[in-house]
Amino acid sequence: MKLNWKKLIGFLFAVALVMTTLAACGKESDNGADPEPTTAPTEAAAPEEEVATPTPTEAPVDLGGMEVVIGDWWTVDPPAAPQTQREEDTLAYREEIQKKHNFVLKRQNIASWMEYQEVVVTSIMAGDPLADVFVMDQKFIAAPLQQGLLYPLDTLENFNFDEEKWNPQVRDMMTFADHTYGMATGKMEPRLGVFWNKRLFEEAGLDPELPYDLQAKGEWTWEALEEIAKQTTRDINNDGTPDVYGISSFSKDFFRGAVFSNDAQFIGVDENGKFYNATGEPNFLEALNWGYSLYEKGYHMPQPEDSNWDWFISTFVEGKVAMQCAEQYKVNTWRDMEDDWGFVIFPKGPKGEMMTVFTENIVVMPVNLEKEEAEKVAFAYNLYTETTPGYEDEDWKTPYYAVFRDARAVEETLPLFYEPDHGTISYLSLIAGIDYGDVTYDLDAGALTGAESVEKVQGLWQSFIDEANGVEE
Repeated sequence: MKLNWKKLIGFLFAVALVMTTLAACGKESDNGADPEPTTAPTEAAAPEEEVATPTPTEAPVDLGGMEVVIGDWWTVDPPAAPQTQREEDTLAYREEIQKKHNFVLKRQNIASWMEYQEVVVTSIMAGDPLADVFVMDQKFIAAPLQQGLLYPLDTLENFNFDEEKWNPQVRDMMTFADHTYGMATGKMEPRLGVFWNKRLFEEAGLDPELPYDLQAKGEWTWEALEEIAKQTTRDINNDGTPDVYGISSFSKDFFRGAVFSNDAQFIGVDENGKFYNATGEPNFLEALNWGYSLYEKGYHMPQPEDSNWDWFISTFVEGKVAMQCAEQYKVNTWRDMEDDWGFVIFPKGPKGEMMTVFTENIVVMPVNLEKEEAEKVAFAYNLYTETTPGYEDEDWKTPYYAVFRDARAVEETLPLFYEPDHGTISYLSLIAGIDYGDVTYDLDAGALTGAESVEKVQGLWQSFIDEANGVEE
C-alpha cells in the first residue's frame, strides 16, 4: 500500500497542537489559576491517593548492658517458677523490657534480716553499695537516713511520685527537708481495724450491721464503740461475772488505734526532720486514758490466769467477746469461725478521724550513685514496677471477697483505709529498739496509769531516738 505522506504530516501536526494546549493548561494550574472546564462534569473525579509520610520511630533508651541489683533479705536463688498466669505474664514483661532497653535486672539476697541494716550502711559508707536499690524494713531506715546515705529520689527525672502507682503514705513519711528519700508502689496491705461478732450483737439487742452503718454516716466514734461494748458485756447466768465481754484485743493494737484516731503519734518529727518522743502530748494522753477507761468499766475482758500472751485470739473465735481490734490479716484466723463477723476501721476520737495504721517495706537508693547512673537505675526500676500489661484494670478488691464474710467489709471499709484522712504510717517503726508494748503492756495489766506508762519510757526511748537522729554520745 502506498503511504500518503501529506495525510501523515497533517495528523502529526494536529497531535502536536493538542499536546501543546494540554501543557499550557497544566502550567496555568501549577501557578494557581483554575482552568475553565470545556464541558460540564457529569460526576466527581476520584481524588488522588495521598502517600502517608511514615512517623519516625524513636529509638528505645539503651542502658548499655548495665546490671541493676535490687537487694533484700528474702530472695531465693534460683527464683521459684511462676505459679499463676499473672506471674508468667509479669516474668515475660520484665524479660521484654530488659531486652528492649539493654539491661539486666536481678533481685539478690544480700544479708539476713538481723544483719541487713548493718550491711546496707557499711557498704554505702565504704563507697561500694551492694545493690543499686535496697528494700528496707521500716526499722532499718533511720540510721542511713540521718547519716545522709540515701539518694534524694525526687531529684531524678525518671521518677514522678505524683503518678498513681506510687504509695502516697510512704512518700509523705519519707519526705524530709523537702526531699523524698524512700518509695513504695501499690496499695499497702489493709491493716488495723475492728472485727465484731454479729450473733453477739443480735443477742444484745443490736443491729448486726450497726458498725457499718455508723461508719458510712461518719458517726463511728469512741463513744459509739464504748456504748456497744457496754451493751454487749453481759452476765447471762447472773453469777456476778460477765459471760460475754464487749471487747478484748492485743494491747498494742487497741491502744495504737486509740492514739492514731485522736491525731496523736508515739514518735513525732520536728521541722528539722528530727524524731522526738510524742507520748507526752495531750492528744496522746487522752487516747491512753480513754482506752484504759474501758478496762476500768469492765468492758474489756481481763487476761485469764496462766494464759498465753495471745489469749485474746481464742476469745473472739469462741464467741466470748463481741469486738476485737486487730489487723486485717486475722481474717485467716476467723476463717472457720461458726459465727458471722464484720470489719470496720478504728473509730474516731475527739481530736481525730476514723483511722488505720499501716506498715510497709520502703525502697531506697544509695547516695553515692553518680547522677547519670542514678537516672539509669531509676529508669529501669520505674519500668520494673509498672503494672503488667493486660492487668491495668484489675480490681484490687477482688481477692478480698474470698476471705471476708460480707461484701460491705470489702466495698465500704477497705477503700476507706486508702483515703488520705483515714490512713497513716507510724514513725515509731523507724526507730530500732523501741516498741508500742513499752507503753501499752503495763496499761493492759492494770499496773500503771497512762501518765505513768509514758513517764516510764522517757529515758529508755530517748537513747534510741538520739541514735536514730545521729546524735553522738
